[in-house]
Amino acid sequence: MTARAGAGTVLLRALKAELAHLGRDRWDQFLLFGMPLILLAVIAAMLFQGVLRGVPVAVVDQDHSAFSRAAIRNMEASTGLRVVAAPTDLEAAWPLMRSGRIYSLAYIPKGASRDALRKPEAVIVYYNGAFQTVGSLAASAQTTALTAAALPLIRDRAHAAGVPAARLSPPAVQVTVLGNPQTSFELFLGGLIAPGVLHLLTACGAVMAMGRELKGGSLADWSARMEGRTAAAILGKLIPYVVVFTLWGALWIAWLCGWRGWGVEGDMAVLLTGVFALAAATAAISALLVVLTGDLDVSFSATAIYAGSAIAFSNGTLPLTHGPAFAQIWSAALPFTHYLKLQNEQMVLGSSLMTSLGPLLTLSAVALGAFALAVPLAKRRAGRAPKANALSFPLPAASLPGAFVATFKGILSNRPVSSLLLLAVVAYAFYYPLAYVGQTATRLPVAVVDQDRSPLSRRLIEALEATRAIEPATVAASPAEAERLLRDGQVDGVIHIPDHFEASLFSGAPRGVGVYLNGAYLVRATSIGKALGGAAASVAGHALASVENATRLAERLPSVVQRPLYNTTEGYGSYAVPAVSAIILQQTLLLGAAVLAGIRRETGARPLRLRGFLGLWGALTLIGVLGSLFYFGFVFWFQDYPRMGEPLGLLIAAPLFAAATAGLGLMLGSLFDRHERVMQILVGTSVPLFFLGGAAWPLFMMPQPLAWAAHLSPATSAIQAFVKLNAAGARLSEVAPELLTLAVLAVLFGLGAAWRLCARSEGEARPAQ
Repeated sequence: MTARAGAGTVLLRALKAELAHLGRDRWDQFLLFGMPLILLAVIAAMLFQGVLRGVPVAVVDQDHSAFSRAAIRNMEASTGLRVVAAPTDLEAAWPLMRSGRIYSLAYIPKGASRDALRKPEAVIVYYNGAFQTVGSLAASAQTTALTAAALPLIRDRAHAAGVPAARLSPPAVQVTVLGNPQTSFELFLGGLIAPGVLHLLTACGAVMAMGRELKGGSLADWSARMEGRTAAAILGKLIPYVVVFTLWGALWIAWLCGWRGWGVEGDMAVLLTGVFALAAATAAISALLVVLTGDLDVSFSATAIYAGSAIAFSNGTLPLTHGPAFAQIWSAALPFTHYLKLQNEQMVLGSSLMTSLGPLLTLSAVALGAFALAVPLAKRRAGRAPKANALSFPLPAASLPGAFVATFKGILSNRPVSSLLLLAVVAYAFYYPLAYVGQTATRLPVAVVDQDRSPLSRRLIEALEATRAIEPATVAASPAEAERLLRDGQVDGVIHIPDHFEASLFSGAPRGVGVYLNGAYLVRATSIGKALGGAAASVAGHALASVENATRLAERLPSVVQRPLYNTTEGYGSYAVPAVSAIILQQTLLLGAAVLAGIRRETGARPLRLRGFLGLWGALTLIGVLGSLFYFGFVFWFQDYPRMGEPLGLLIAAPLFAAATAGLGLMLGSLFDRHERVMQILVGTSVPLFFLGGAAWPLFMMPQPLAWAAHLSPATSAIQAFVKLNAAGARLSEVAPELLTLAVLAVLFGLGAAWRLCARSEGEARPAQ
């Protein structure tokens, strides 16, 4: 009797077997090397400029004064703005806003300069809240230009009125963003998107590696080859994926922090250890999912749910501290949440090693725990008898109505397809928005350094406590102590009230209030900065109001009012979810259509005739239309998102979008040797495709070739069209470019799918061998 091989021998055997397979299998090679290279290159190019520049805006100047002309010159001189239109009135400006040609609009009414001292709110800046990131930044830049133009006007009026020269003015608010002083989206989004994509690719690769050994839901054959050494066999199989994706993570850090110059504020060794721990935890969870379900399709679906939405639930954008209990628990259970915390602490903030020890230990515990659970479950699955595989998707080859009806019957009886086209559409409609139920960042902890200890500083602290966005949670003795709290993640912001703050305010030379923000989380930083700055200005303004008018200079700048359009509450969910919905609709339909085509190729189904193809394509298009109407009707009503602004436009856009997506899915699915490849290869594209849609990061900031290529994804035009139609109530003519693009894509992808799926001669109509 031959002695049983040792664990080390089996580990090496499994490792060599996996490496030999990777040397043969081009699709697995593409997942390990091609997909990361392509997706990381896209992310790097997309975010290369980092800081928003040249945002298109407009000015309605009805004042025609020195003030308004100076304001327009300031806007034109601003690197962040590009004045592209000067409509005569607001009615002429609204189509520009609805169509997306501008993101912000400054309205200077007649008499604004004459009445500046008496009516400081006369000037209004409107911005597109449906594209909140770009719109709010453009509005802030226009506000700055208007304020700067008003300063000479106010001084001249004060001098003419004989106001004394003692200049009492509110204190400046000096904002410092730690770790990201330029508030660059390259560092913020690059540090968020790329690790999330690599996390998802790691999961897909490891799921396929383990699932490949399933035969009818059993691991008996594989276990026999590995002589029952399950732990060693699983470890040897997963090692290549952990190593390769750890190296990709290290390469991205080298690009972002080295080549692009952002640097690593903390310990590089701890950061790289975190990259490895995330890859190990992800691979272990993948193995656990496969041996737990015994089904490769179900494992991929579970992977798409937990890893595909990891960015949304990671606290990287909107914090979940005060969100629903499920969202908080789910966020804490996801390994990517803990990795992102560690990465921001070491890469951006320079936190202490003890601070990052918690997330590192959590990732290690997840990896070990998932692996420990997978081993006995794999042994149990090795003891099961394989089940017969009845996978098929037959369709009448030459009948349009027959193929149309048979497609629906096949979807209902085919779990891999129905789970994507039906169950995933409904599940994601209620699952994904849970990350954004809170809408705005609230009760974010801040530290207060009060070195003045005056009645005015106490009133300022009380004003901070009254705001909804922040909560003064800690009183620090010094700025250095407060900065340490910020770097170690105990607070999200710091406000420093300097010594002699109250006295300097009344002496005419106010000392500034210092605000320090966490540059790793720009959404939080924006909320805290607005709240702190607003509270400081309000308290100082009330204090100055008590001074006799005859002894002070009324150097009040006109208060430029900012008004968001189409998302009046400035809710993050109302901004993010409508755009993400287009990606959800695209990816579920595209993956479902591709899996269907993959099943037909895998099972050697008979090629279709043109009429049969049109029936199949038409059925999938109808499913996509019904899904779109379900989202934009019931789901948006249920979640209270902007909806159904222009029904006619939606009724035209939805079929074009669905037809283009279904055609693309059928075309891509026909390329794969087995239907599981669809999920393995294409799931990782979801996040980059969303950002290429221009909702979070505008297309005009991307290299022109990349912006053109982005339109090959139907979701790019769909995001723009659906958001404008639903939120802004855009007219049909205002989304005509997007509709035309979708129509062209529908024709191109439909022709491509027909060429791939249809028989091109009578001889090809026989079943494939």
